[in-house]
Amino acid sequence: MFHKNIPNNNKDIIRFLAKNFSGTKKVRNTILFCSVVIGIVAITMVFGISFGKIQAEEIKLIRENGAASSGRIEDGTEEQYAKLKQLDYIKQVGKSIFVGEATDISKNNEKTICNVVWADSESWNNFLRPAYTNVIGNYPQKKEEILLSERALKKLGISEPEQGMEINLDVYKGVFEHSKEKFELCGWYTDSGNELAIGYISHDKIKELKLEKGPYTLLFSQSDHLNRSKTEEKLYQTLPMKSADQKIYVSDTAQYTAVSKFAGGYEMVILGTIGILCGIYFLVRNVLWISMSEDVQNLGLLHTIGATERQITKIYRKQMRLLMLKGSVLGSLISAVILVLIIPELLGFHFYQEMGGNTILSFFRPWILLISVLFVNGILWIASEGVIRKITTLSCVESATYDGNKLNRKIKHPVEMVLKRSEIGEMFYIAWGNITRHKARFIITSISIFLGVLSFILMNVLTNGCDYKHLLEKRPDFLLAGEFSEFGKSQGCGEEYKTREIDVDPLLTQGDGVELLYDNDYDEFSPISQELEKKLHKIDGIDWENSNLIEGAYVTTVMSKKGIRPYDEGLSDLTNDNMVEGFSWDTVQILNENQILSLKKYVQDNQLNIDLKSLEEGNGVLIIHDHMLTPEQQKLADEAIGEPVYFKTLLSREDAIRRKEQSNSENKEKQQEDEFPQKESETFPLCGYLDRQSDDFPEIHQSWHGREGSLYYFISEKGFQKIPTEKKILAMELTADPEKEPYVKTQISELISEENKKRSEMTEVSMDEGTGEAGVFVICKSDLMQQKETYMRGNRILLGAISIILFIAGLTNYCNVVFTGMYARRKEFDIMKSIGMTDKQMKLMLFGEGSYYFMCVMGLLFTAGVVVLVGVKIYMENKLSYFTFHWPIQIAVCVMLSFAAVNIYGNSRLLFRLQIYRYDKDNGGDDYGNKKYYFETSHRKRNVTRRAGR
Repeated sequence: MFHKNIPNNNKDIIRFLAKNFSGTKKVRNTILFCSVVIGIVAITMVFGISFGKIQAEEIKLIRENGAASSGRIEDGTEEQYAKLKQLDYIKQVGKSIFVGEATDISKNNEKTICNVVWADSESWNNFLRPAYTNVIGNYPQKKEEILLSERALKKLGISEPEQGMEINLDVYKGVFEHSKEKFELCGWYTDSGNELAIGYISHDKIKELKLEKGPYTLLFSQSDHLNRSKTEEKLYQTLPMKSADQKIYVSDTAQYTAVSKFAGGYEMVILGTIGILCGIYFLVRNVLWISMSEDVQNLGLLHTIGATERQITKIYRKQMRLLMLKGSVLGSLISAVILVLIIPELLGFHFYQEMGGNTILSFFRPWILLISVLFVNGILWIASEGVIRKITTLSCVESATYDGNKLNRKIKHPVEMVLKRSEIGEMFYIAWGNITRHKARFIITSISIFLGVLSFILMNVLTNGCDYKHLLEKRPDFLLAGEFSEFGKSQGCGEEYKTREIDVDPLLTQGDGVELLYDNDYDEFSPISQELEKKLHKIDGIDWENSNLIEGAYVTTVMSKKGIRPYDEGLSDLTNDNMVEGFSWDTVQILNENQILSLKKYVQDNQLNIDLKSLEEGNGVLIIHDHMLTPEQQKLADEAIGEPVYFKTLLSREDAIRRKEQSNSENKEKQQEDEFPQKESETFPLCGYLDRQSDDFPEIHQSWHGREGSLYYFISEKGFQKIPTEKKILAMELTADPEKEPYVKTQISELISEENKKRSEMTEVSMDEGTGEAGVFVICKSDLMQQKETYMRGNRILLGAISIILFIAGLTNYCNVVFTGMYARRKEFDIMKSIGMTDKQMKLMLFGEGSYYFMCVMGLLFTAGVVVLVGVKIYMENKLSYFTFHWPIQIAVCVMLSFAAVNIYGNSRLLFRLQIYRYDKDNGGDDYGNKKYYFETSHRKRNVTRRAGR
């Protein structure tokens, strides 16, 4: 370690010794350098991709929902607003006032342009503004100002809006009161979705309309870690409610939903973070820990010849600082290149467009890079300080003989009978003794490698299990259903599925029976006609045994006041009669035996108060709703069981045509002369109310449903026979032979096109002159697959990149154990060679040591790892309905083969390097083929030079 030109001042000496000490540790320092680089890249990539993906999904969900709020209370009060402000689990609160719809100024107010709304600054800035893009101008401040969406402007015929231009609208307050208003356009924005657009007005305008005191719609957002059900339960217990039917609408926050789609939930994210950081910690620390004994011995030698503790500290720290600097620079550079250039190039332009553009989806975050650099360098610094502390606490003699054990005592081995072993057995016996000599190191190193492998396998399980293809595979090959009327479509009803996520029921709608049947409200109408059904049966390739028909009818409900009160208290108060007739048309769906059995099991498992016996026997009907009842209403629902309900059929087609003729007649006497009788069913007892959004609700597909105020009934086949109407096909879920799916798709499209053309010419019933009957639409699974292919491919690339870097980190950790261990024990190998150990025996011994690590890691993987995988399976299946678990057998085999290859390669590499010891010490050669090296003995240290491979 000495040089002929030794400096004569302390700084130069320390610099000189640090450089030369580093030169003797080239292999160890190279491994350590690679560990620092991989650690920084792994943390930056894993968390950069995760944060970027979750944030982009969050913004995408906010824009699709039309607001960043996760809850609302309609008809809210100032008292409720103040209470929400005080709750610690409510992050943000705002309020708005809904004025009414605005139409164009024409003779019949034919076009509905938008809903007119006022929002306070908290609502606009926190909930509404984040859901819009390309916002031009500011929120209205003056009385005459209005802020409109581009969709509303297009309905007004304005394609190139300008600030200050005049906007004339007919604004409705309630159902009947309306006034013509002249506005000044102060700005516009772009929104997504098919629901009616919103026009925002100022608070001064609200005062002019005398609505400043409400009623308010309270908007809020709960803490991201709280799910919908917990938040709703807390709010019902905390807030003072105006009445039993005042509802609190709560959904999961956009961030909660994004995290759930990515990893199942925050719990999994926290556990994954801990596991990954622990893996990176051991990745860096293991290198120094395994080579600590040699560092202590070499630095202890400096201590022996007179170097002070301060000088030794400076020498070692200078070496570590250089490693940190080089590793941080290269790690940062690689991270930036991968996240800024490579991954965006792999994802492609279309994926970025799907996620909202470059401004939303970005993966490189300087603060994550800074944290990763500090974390990895902090680990290296703490580990190096441990070496320094060890040197300063040991005496010179203890430093020279230090081998990593706490106490260097000689252990007296009991005299045993030595069994004769084979050569292989003997080498494996020696290998076992070598690794158990440092039990703590062996155990901790094995656990660290196991954590790295487990993180990689879990990431693969999540990547495959959360793939959207599993959700699409649950969809039918073809879903056929009736379209909404033209009037309903103009209100944005029946087309919500086009802008929703594919995990949402496509037939969930905000439209009611009037909007659905406005153009075809007669009893004979069937969304899927008998003629169309017959033609579909002729198509070769449809598997009718595995297809599902949703059958039933549209009816008018007549129910007792007590029976309808839980669902619509206002309707029950409109009349003094005991029986109340509904204003809209409702749906009755027929259940088969298997569906009734699944309902029975669900009711029994959850101990619900439902009369399923009457339903099964055909004497009762069951109301299904989409989480529409408050806790107080649910109590009323339990009391409503057994209340009478019967149904009236729609008018016959003949009567519907006569009704239209009468309504269009100018003779008022003729308009009133005829009555149109409706057939009535038998009276049924009400079996109860069931919430289909409850956990574990059986998978029973429905036709159009979800509108508050519309009733949806389940009835048995026997019960439906008591309703005087023919059974109709409300929707069809068809399964096709995979090989014939393209042909079936073409045939179905042609048939639907013909059917819709025919219906468009059937204008006899529609109240709007010239408007035909509503048609049929189809959703093809193959089209959905194609639409989401870019999105799914992008997700696989992102999660695959995380998996790859975790695999590299785990494999590097194993390599560190193998190669650093060999480097630290080269004196030991030299002694073994000198007493006669052959290359083959040494190779077997090293292979045995690697095999013991391998077996220990595999043992942990197939015991603790399996337990973790089962836990993840249970957790994810409870969090994501479409999560599909597959045992990662192929991944585990790949890991095993990779570790085995490293083990074999490491032995071969070491055997090649050890050839240098065959040369005479005078001819020399360094430990790992460098041109110069330092060979230490107990008496001297001699510098020799040779050519590599000599």
